[in-house]
Amino acid sequence: MTPLSWAIVLLFVGLVFLVLEFFIPSGGALGVMCALSFFAAIIVGFMAGPATGAAILLAECVIVPSAVGAAVRWWPDTAIGKLMLIQRPRSADEVLPETVAYRGLKELIGRRGRAKGLMVPSGSVVIDGKLYDAVSEGLPIEANQAVIVISISTQRLVVRADNTIQAQLADQSAVAATPGQTDPNVPLVDDIPDPFAEEPT
Repeated sequence: MTPLSWAIVLLFVGLVFLVLEFFIPSGGALGVMCALSFFAAIIVGFMAGPATGAAILLAECVIVPSAVGAAVRWWPDTAIGKLMLIQRPRSADEVLPETVAYRGLKELIGRRGRAKGLMVPSGSVVIDGKLYDAVSEGLPIEANQAVIVISISTQRLVVRADNTIQAQLADQSAVAATPGQTDPNVPLVDDIPDPFAEEPT
């Protein structure tokens, strides 16, 4: 065989070792053999001639990074890659334990409650008479302020101040139900004359 043929064979053998390195756990032995094959291909290529050696060197500079980049990009998605590698979680819900308590917290999204104390940003909220650990989404929340659950983060509720009309109506109902307070539906003064009533003739 000519030096050119040996250079091509060694280049091919190095590529085979490079591919096997991703499939066979060898402790780096296949990687060393791959490097030696590529280095030997360059030497034999220059023995065949400067142009041949330069071509082999250029081929390795293009092929090796391309092969490694392709392996890193697509190999984990192959059937063998999925068997050998731990798959990356697609969302935080896959990392958190799917316990009964966590499923119960997820059901609270969209529910309304009240802050137990000042939240800057963490604290507690009361929803349907139960106390939950929570964290404010952004601005601090005053004690007893209406809140709404918007998401779950690390086993805690993420809440924000509830300034909707529904929360304001709930506040008015709470005031009306408080003993000693005036019912907002009852007029404060009973003897206000009707300005549109016809005057008696």
